[in-house]
Amino acid sequence: MHEIGMMANFNKPTELAKMTALISKSYGIELIYMRPKDINIEEQKVYGKVLVNNEWIEKKTDIPPFIDVVPYCFKKENKKIMDFLRNKTFLSDNRRNVVTKEMLQNTLNNDNYFSHLMIPTHKMKTFKEMYRYLDEYNKIVLKPGKGLRGKGIYIIEKKDKNLFLIGFQKNKWDVDLNNLEAFYDEALKGKNYIVQKYVTSRTPQGDPFDCRVHVEKDGTGKWAIAKIYVRIGIGQSVISNVNQGGGISDPQEFLKANFSDQWKKLYQNLLKLGKEIPAKMEQLRGTHIMSLGLDIGIDKNGKLYLFEVNDGPSTKALISEVAFLRSNYYLYILETQLKIEVEDPIEKLRSSHDEIIELRESIIKKDKQMNDLLNSTSWKAASFMRKAKNIIKTKK
Repeated sequence: MHEIGMMANFNKPTELAKMTALISKSYGIELIYMRPKDINIEEQKVYGKVLVNNEWIEKKTDIPPFIDVVPYCFKKENKKIMDFLRNKTFLSDNRRNVVTKEMLQNTLNNDNYFSHLMIPTHKMKTFKEMYRYLDEYNKIVLKPGKGLRGKGIYIIEKKDKNLFLIGFQKNKWDVDLNNLEAFYDEALKGKNYIVQKYVTSRTPQGDPFDCRVHVEKDGTGKWAIAKIYVRIGIGQSVISNVNQGGGISDPQEFLKANFSDQWKKLYQNLLKLGKEIPAKMEQLRGTHIMSLGLDIGIDKNGKLYLFEVNDGPSTKALISEVAFLRSNYYLYILETQLKIEVEDPIEKLRSSHDEIIELRESIIKKDKQMNDLLNSTSWKAASFMRKAKNIIKTKK
């Protein structure tokens, strides 16, 4: 059986790791779950875990020829290990030529085909620069240049010459010009922040939302849409971050409810972007990528905006879809990129079929409980949804 690695920072293998391991095993592939600290450079071995009889057991083995690695493993403290792996094996993302938020917006803004999606984005190093953009756009979004999972994001709105509104997560507060500068000095000064023109992408109830288009490479090595879903920041003042108490909804039902005349066209445009943006990102980076999350906003007129492209998207809302695509992609990598012959998976698929179905149904049941609530007729009632926010709370 051929080995493939899956690297993350969690001590306990995730549900995604378990399902991917089961499907991969049916293809004659053994998945080695590992963390950066499990790599022994001197021995050129990994002390990881493998799934045996539905239990994770420790295993010492050679460095796998391919490792599915999340971007969060490329931390400063792991530099020596990750540099070693870059030279030793094929990584799903080697973190070379990473495209920053500002670079993405500016580059695509100069591309005639994609420029209609872009949001004015600028670097910000001083209070004077921040104030200039606030004066120009009246309402701005401040984001960490290398932020992940929607952390550390603020909105600032100019209400008049000496009154400003600051929003952070679920909180809003007014400040005068002096306190605005004091806020900048305390929260932003010396940090790598960018400023963007604020784009309104909100439900009729005033909750921020965006459309996540999650794409993965498939068994043919091409980009495939794993899932599209709408993230709603229920009761939030800044973004649709489900880490902070938001929820998710089916895109077609959401679009029908909020853009009745345009919903089909909007949905087709989301599908189209799911095919075109990933190819553009690989072209910009000039390297291999396996997984991306496109965050797309829609204003009240139905105009689409590309907020961000995340190269470490969460998989909690689509575990079964991602597990299927990745296990097939592993097979593709072994056979076409690494020229390793893999045995016919049909018989093995039958033997592990029941385990895969049981785990998949368990995950789907959890997702369905949340989605049933979000897609109910009561979902349209803002008061009910605000009460329900603790029930549907889930991680991004």
